[in-house]
Amino acid sequence: MPSSLSLWHAISALLSLEDIKSRVVQVKAVIVVFICLFLLMGISSALHLQGEWVIESLAMVAILLGLNWFLTTDTTNIVAGMMLWTVTIFAVSKAFYFDGLYDTALLLYPFVVIFAVFLGSRVMVVPLVGFMLSSYYFIAYAVSTGMIPHNVSSTYSAWAKANDMAILMLIYGLGIVVIGKFIRTLIAKLSLQKEANRLAKEESEKRVLYNDLTGLPNAAKCQQDIEFFLQKNSKDGSLLGFISLHLNNFNWINSTLGHTYGNQLLQMLAKRLKNLEDEQTVVYHTSSIEFSFIKRVPDYESLNDFCNQIIRLTIMPDAMPDYGYEISCSIGVAAAPFDGNNYTDLHRNASFAVYRAKEDEPNSYHFYDNEMEQSIVRRLNMISDLKHAIEHDQFELFYQPKVHLASNTIVGAEALIRWHKDGSLIPPNEFIPVAEESGLINEIGKWVIETACKECAKWQKIGMKGLTVAVNLSPVQFKRGNLPTHIFRALQKYNLDPNLLELEITESLFIDNADHVKQQIHIMAEKGINFAIDDFGTGYSNLNYLTTFNASTLKIDMSFVRHMLNNPQQQHIVNAIIKMSRVMDLENVAEGVEDEQTAQELLAKGCVYGQGYFWSPPVPSDKFLRLLKQYANAA
Repeated sequence: MPSSLSLWHAISALLSLEDIKSRVVQVKAVIVVFICLFLLMGISSALHLQGEWVIESLAMVAILLGLNWFLTTDTTNIVAGMMLWTVTIFAVSKAFYFDGLYDTALLLYPFVVIFAVFLGSRVMVVPLVGFMLSSYYFIAYAVSTGMIPHNVSSTYSAWAKANDMAILMLIYGLGIVVIGKFIRTLIAKLSLQKEANRLAKEESEKRVLYNDLTGLPNAAKCQQDIEFFLQKNSKDGSLLGFISLHLNNFNWINSTLGHTYGNQLLQMLAKRLKNLEDEQTVVYHTSSIEFSFIKRVPDYESLNDFCNQIIRLTIMPDAMPDYGYEISCSIGVAAAPFDGNNYTDLHRNASFAVYRAKEDEPNSYHFYDNEMEQSIVRRLNMISDLKHAIEHDQFELFYQPKVHLASNTIVGAEALIRWHKDGSLIPPNEFIPVAEESGLINEIGKWVIETACKECAKWQKIGMKGLTVAVNLSPVQFKRGNLPTHIFRALQKYNLDPNLLELEITESLFIDNADHVKQQIHIMAEKGINFAIDDFGTGYSNLNYLTTFNASTLKIDMSFVRHMLNNPQQQHIVNAIIKMSRVMDLENVAEGVEDEQTAQELLAKGCVYGQGYFWSPPVPSDKFLRLLKQYANAA
């Protein structure tokens, strides 16, 4: 049995002129109106008539629901006639048992006539109107003969009342017929307009589904086709590959050669990729730098071959003949039904695979696997957690002492960030790479510099004069060009001598944007800030960088120091770095000193400073202060 929801849908469809010519919709809408009417009549009877006619009103609702169940395209006339006759008979019955010609139930007659004109023809309207006119006189006869108690005191005779009501009904019926013709004409015009709108909408949708620049179908069309192909694919058992092609360096082309040239390149590439289309393959231009493919294949090997074809076409040497520049790309592949069964899932998973391909190398492709998504989700969650940590001050600086080997005294400390998360400390090697990639390292680095300067200034005030603090810098912090401003502001805020601040940079910083970095380092070095080359010997070790970037200290990487006693080759490397630093008038610091024997060997080789667990691991500020006092008392 159709639900009541379908009835409401019918009347809403009628009122919104959807499918207005449908006889089924029209009859359903009228049924809903009468159901509402009889429900209200039942409530009114229960409240004001001591429950009389409640059962009859509910019976009418049941009858109407039954007619709705019986309603089909073949039974509309029968159902419409039965509905109207049933309501008419109900009205005359109630009038007969209550107030005769003065009963409000007779007000149903005009509604019945309206719906009869709307739904039926003369065959339906004439008998109904004739019955209604006859009922007026029948009730008048019943009143005049005493069959119906005359409950209304009036000098107005029942026959006169019947005549007036019959005349009004005739005139009312004629008016409805005239209005009905106008309504039918209007409905016909609206139907024609609706059809014209439908055709215009279809034409508009065709334009919406294709990219204006390349003429290829776009993401919306791809989504539609995916649904169709997936239904077809489930029947033959083949794989449906969704391939996402990203142009890695297209934004650079737009910014350097101009958007006009970039558009020409996209058009040329679209023509090339269009050549890959066949009965099993469709190509789409799904975003400005993304082309997508739907490819039905028997196995994964076929997808491998197809991806190689795409790459060869994309990076052809004559991609930009006027400039001799080649496009590079990254491709991600998701296969239905294993990697998703709708456009959203397939596109998302293919994008995960593209991300992995970009991490791998240019002009490569990767197939989606669950680990990719989990890795990216973990990274996104960590970015969110880092933002929360910045806002809620969840970071803390630990300090590892820098010791003068000859005197065994603490002369400074390296500030190392820790993250308090869910009751545990997270070391920097777990979150710093994510912070650098997301750009959050700028906010974190700014906090580290300010906190280190504040703590170092505190040491000076309690009598630890000349104690220095070292802070690690990320290459990302140099990109904006405002790093010196942040550092000078922190020094000024806490009235700290610039000579007491040492900034540690790695050799990898020198490879890209050397001039940009050099300029900022020179600005800070001129103010007296010291620079140390961290992990020296593990990178490019270009000696020219030591003078170009104002380095004052070399930090010997712990990978050489920890096992130097048992590894002669590492001893030679440590010895060479120490001698080189002395020749170049640079200080040296050995990291990773874990025992006294190593410390003594370094001292014998001419190393000046040491840092490592032999003296202390990185500790919070309060413990570091106790350590300072301990060494001061020992001296």
